[in-house]
Amino acid sequence: MRRTLLLVPALAITLLGSAKTAKAQWYGQPQWGYERHEREEAWERRGYYDGVRGADRDFENHRRPNVNNRDEYRDTDLPRFEAHEYREGFRRGYYERVRQIYNGGYGWRHDDDDDRRW
Repeated sequence: MRRTLLLVPALAITLLGSAKTAKAQWYGQPQWGYERHEREEAWERRGYYDGVRGADRDFENHRRPNVNNRDEYRDTDLPRFEAHEYREGFRRGYYERVRQIYNGGYGWRHDDDDDRRW
């Protein structure tokens, strides 16, 4: 009888303790995916602005616009994951700036703009 009296409170404490641990795991710190997403955006943003500067340098030096000719794009000293994000941002920034330069600084040129009569 004494064992049963000691066993019931011990079992109740164990069950309540495990419920609190499960709740702490569920509502605890955010998972690593959130931090990784922020790092992806940061590397892509850095690559984007470097790509814009690279396109400006190519234009100033009268070079053909080709992202593969830029050393910053080809030879990054970054780990594989960061290098991929950096290159994606670099490529996007480079070609957006090239479009702006060669379309008179106005970005995309639409066919409807040519049909206007002033």
